[in-house]
Amino acid sequence: MTEKTKTEDSSKLDNILNAAQKRFGHYGLCKTTMNEIAADVGMGKASLYYYFPDKEAVFQAVIKKEQEEFLSEMKKHMNAETDASSQLKLYVKYRLDYFQNLLNLSKLKTESFFNSKPIFGKVVEDFYKLEIELVASIIQTGIDKQELREVNKEEYALLLMNILQGLRLIRIKYKALAEFDPEDVAYLKQNNDKVICMFIKDLRR
Repeated sequence: MTEKTKTEDSSKLDNILNAAQKRFGHYGLCKTTMNEIAADVGMGKASLYYYFPDKEAVFQAVIKKEQEEFLSEMKKHMNAETDASSQLKLYVKYRLDYFQNLLNLSKLKTESFFNSKPIFGKVVEDFYKLEIELVASIIQTGIDKQELREVNKEEYALLLMNILQGLRLIRIKYKALAEFDPEDVAYLKQNNDKVICMFIKDLRR
């Protein structure tokens, strides 16, 4: 494969993911078809199958794209903050924004969401590990600057992520994800803020 062909393939792949991201965001996973994604990028359905075997594979790739955008945005904002406490608060804020984007992409009923975990598979697992590394690195920065006390940074990162995840799961347990409304977001924001304040208070020297 020539460099030109690789570039063209990469460009087409970007176009597919951008189109799929918009369509999933508007119609959700269940109501989106491969035909529609192909039409959005001006290619035949057969050509789309050259890049992805099915709709679920496209969705996986879109989720990964969202994850990369989230991590890139987080690191950019973190670099603008000098202290670990502010960075941790930023992480919590942008993690909630990312969660809202994910809900918007899937628009699944809660039961379907939990049944669709195999679709996310390794993509979610890898992202979870990257999140632990991200939060642990923030904590280590605070320790190095003597802003935070010496702790097992991986354990604390995992603890924070599990608490935040628990709050999200409790809130979506009895409703369709598409019904997640501003009241739910406000609930999570309020409780996330409480959690991170307690978390930072415990970590401070």
